[in-house]
Amino acid sequence: MRRVSLWVKLTVLLLPLVAFMVLVTLQSLPQFKVVTIQVTAERGSGKVPSSLKEYLATFVGLSLFDLNLYRLERELGEYPTVSSVQLHRKLPSSLLATVYLVQSPVLVQTSDGEEAFLVEGNRLVKIPEEDIDAWKAEVVTIEVPFSYAQMLLTYGLDRSFQQVMDLANSLGEKTTLITSIKYDNNSSNSFGKMVLEISSLNARIWVREPVGVAQIQAAVALAQQDQQDTLSFLSSEDKRYDLYREGLVRRW
Repeated sequence: MRRVSLWVKLTVLLLPLVAFMVLVTLQSLPQFKVVTIQVTAERGSGKVPSSLKEYLATFVGLSLFDLNLYRLERELGEYPTVSSVQLHRKLPSSLLATVYLVQSPVLVQTSDGEEAFLVEGNRLVKIPEEDIDAWKAEVVTIEVPFSYAQMLLTYGLDRSFQQVMDLANSLGEKTTLITSIKYDNNSSNSFGKMVLEISSLNARIWVREPVGVAQIQAAVALAQQDQQDTLSFLSSEDKRYDLYREGLVRRW
């Protein structure tokens, strides 16, 4: 029994040393140095953030066994617009990375075009400039004043903007004539001012109260009918409509 007990003790003592020696050996073998890095993006824009891609490229030439994947996953998960990252070794010389992007219903852009944000939960996440176009192609954009964007960034989303965001996101492709959506919280009512621009009709629909998608579709249809009835396409003058729960008001 004593011999067995001693053997077990020696084994327990030697295992960490053997594991360390194996790791050192693997780290020193040139065939395990990173040659290729395969990166895929899931959800969101479907495009890997440029800054993250550049950082991953710095691992080329390092040993696969030099990389602490758990620590790197946590570090990469802190990148803007990234929800989480999964890393895997593919022997002998490849590193596989799956990037899970933030799922945002809309993109929020300042009216000066300088900054853009995604919505994650109740907060805004700033988008690096080089990644903005990729996100614009995937989600609805709402343009807001710079001061309002900073307020949302500091204090989180308010109830009015939640309503605007839900409405803008629900439009989707149902009203394809709408070329831009603008929102300003400074208004005489609690909802604020939501403006839907329709460039092809030289028209703007000012949404004065929370309404449904069907009401917006009806307002767009009326703007189209006005153009046909008045031959207003011959004029460059903008037409304005105020949309309320109870109906649409023309402003000439």
